[in-house]
Amino acid sequence: MRLCCKMVDTRGHRRVFSTMSKTRFEMYVKAGSDGKNIGDCPFSQRVYMYSQLKIPSELVTVIPVDITNKSEEFLKLNPEGKVPVLVDHEKNKVIADSGTITGYIHDSFPSPDLHQTYSGPAVEASGGVFGKLAALLKNSDLASIPKLKEDLERELRTLDDYLNCADCKGGFLVSDRICELDCAILPKLRHVQVAGMYFQGFQIPEDCVALLDYIRKGESTDVFKQTCPKDEEIINGWSRHNIMVVKQ
Repeated sequence: MRLCCKMVDTRGHRRVFSTMSKTRFEMYVKAGSDGKNIGDCPFSQRVYMYSQLKIPSELVTVIPVDITNKSEEFLKLNPEGKVPVLVDHEKNKVIADSGTITGYIHDSFPSPDLHQTYSGPAVEASGGVFGKLAALLKNSDLASIPKLKEDLERELRTLDDYLNCADCKGGFLVSDRICELDCAILPKLRHVQVAGMYFQGFQIPEDCVALLDYIRKGESTDVFKQTCPKDEEIINGWSRHNIMVVKQ
């Protein structure tokens, strides 16, 4: 497992198409508060994890982007200003959107097979979690909180049910190793744990045993540990949306 790649400090006069970079790929992710490490964006962590599992480390430079102070060079790459962004200098291509990026990486590096094209029941079982978390955290109506917590818990139980079913084999969502779908959902589940507890006192139910085991297994892998933002980065990221702290 290749778990090293070059990181570029982009504070101050952030460089984008740097003449110092010798790598085929440059991958732009959300920066943490120190400007050096990855920030709280789960979509950035998704492509960061996937690239480490797929791309030889000597071929990629990871560049953190201060999304509160984007350079003109970065906005030329992606006028929408969103991260993540992948630049392939060999093919002279700029790819945005985390799902499109992982698909491009898969096409460029088919091996190992991380089930990029999987469209089975795990997709539906895991697909609603982050949206329900965002609805809960961004809500400003105190009366709506119990219902929004129920909605999030229901999505988590749906995922727990899938992890308990016969279709789920090997401990991860699709196989016995982390695949593309795991790279997408594990960062979001980390947000549920950290931001859900901090802002709403929300915890994943203890009886969701399969889900909690899955989270522990995923978060114990090197690729997750080396790409996961600090808890305070997750809290700071959500705080920018003027989130209420309501620990009921």
